[in-house]
Formats: sequence, C-alpha cells, structure tokens
Amino acid sequence: MKSSSSSSIKKRLRLPLYAAGGAVVGFIGASGVRKVPSDLNWTLSVYYDYDLLFAVLAASLVVMMLWNIFSLSRTPSVPPMEEDTYGESDSLISPAERSLGKAMILSGFSVIVAFTWAALALSLYASNRNMPNFPELFNLVNLIGACISIFLVVILQSLTLKRYNRYFPDRALDLNSRNMKKDHFEKLDEGEKWIVYRAAYRSFQMMNLLLGVGMLSMVLYSVLFTFAPFPIVMLSIIWIANIGIYYRETYRASNQ
Repeated sequence: MKSSSSSSIKKRLRLPLYAAGGAVVGFIGASGVRKVPSDLNWTLSVYYDYDLLFAVLAASLVVMMLWNIFSLSRTPSVPPMEEDTYGESDSLISPAERSLGKAMILSGFSVIVAFTWAALALSLYASNRNMPNFPELFNLVNLIGACISIFLVVILQSLTLKRYNRYFPDRALDLNSRNMKKDHFEKLDEGEKWIVYRAAYRSFQMMNLLLGVGMLSMVLYSVLFTFAPFPIVMLSIIWIANIGIYYRETYRASNQ
C-alpha cells in the first residue's frame, strides 16, 4: 500500500519537476544565444499587422462551419425508426448519430475560434487605435467580421443542439437553464457517466501537461524577447485552480 502511494506521489511530482528542469535548461541555453534581432517581424502580416493571423482564424472558422453544416445535412431532421437506425451493423452508434456527434464537436470548436478571433480583434483595435498610421478601416472591418462570426456560430450551435434534442429527448439540453450541463449529466446512465469521468480525467492530465509547456514557452519568450510576467502569472493561477478543483472534488467524493 505504501509503495503504491509513494509511486503515485512520484507521478504527481514528475510534471512540475520536468517543467522546472525545462525552464532551467531553456534559460541556460538561451542565455548563451544572442538576442533576436529587433527588426525581425513577428506580426504574421502581409499588408497589415497580424492580417495573416486573422486570415487563418477566419479560414479555419469557415471550414469548421461548413463541415458542421455538412454533418447536419447528413443527419435526418426526424430520428429514423429503430430498425432503420443500425441496419445490419454491429455498431452501437448509428450513422446519423455519428454525424450528429461530429456536428456537436465542430459547433463547440467554432464557438471557441469565433470568440478567439473577436478577442484578438478587439485587443488589437483597442491597443493601437491611437498610434500613428493606424489602419483603422482594416481593424474595424476585422472587428465587425469577428462579431458577425460569433452571431453565425451561435445560431449554428443552436440549430445543432435542437437537432440533438430531437434525437435524445430523454436527455435534452435545456438552452434556457443555467444548470444545463449539470442537468444533462444527471440524465446519463452509469455507463455514460463512467465515460465522462474517464474523459474528464484524461483532459485533466493533458491540461496539466499543456500548462507546464505553456509556462516553459513563456519563460523562453521572456528570455529571448522581453519580460512578460502576466502570461506566466495567469498560467500559474489556472494551473493552481485546475489542480485545486480536482482535489476538492476527490475530497468531497471520499467524504460521501
């Protein structure tokens, strides 16, 4: 019992140790390297500052929205009869349900990309509007396009969720409920809840890894370019909150 607990403690400490070691190695390696030339352009631009970045975001959003619409088009508006759902296939998921699942995933990704586009566009417009030679027309059009994209993805997500509710009325998502996700989770059976638990734990592990990588990248950015404390502090707060919520929930479950 003691050996298993000690091994679990070692596994938990492995990621912070790797992150700290990577930060030290990166600092030592970068300290011997000359600073990046100040005239090097990192704005991902062709004509205007960051226009290439926004073009990539817009193109990826259009692709995901079209893919979402295509997945919905392959999903009948009315759920098929049970004998027509699976046919002769041994799969537990019908083709219509598989297409609907893809539409749900793409809808979530589209919302994230749209809000990312809007946040970047608003930040760029607000931070540079008083600078000389500021391309106000480009940034204004970019900001309006981001707002329109949010409007479109929200409508598309609403249509996707309504299609989901038609297929699964016993676990329908109430769009007007503040506890929509919690209520939906309570409607799942034990097997589905186990799948959610497993997926959540995998996501928790990957989040810890990505936060460590993000902090290391911010350290290297500060070494090579300029000191940037705010991203490092924010990543630390998110990391602490992520682990703290995990231990709080495990503590609650153990006391029930």
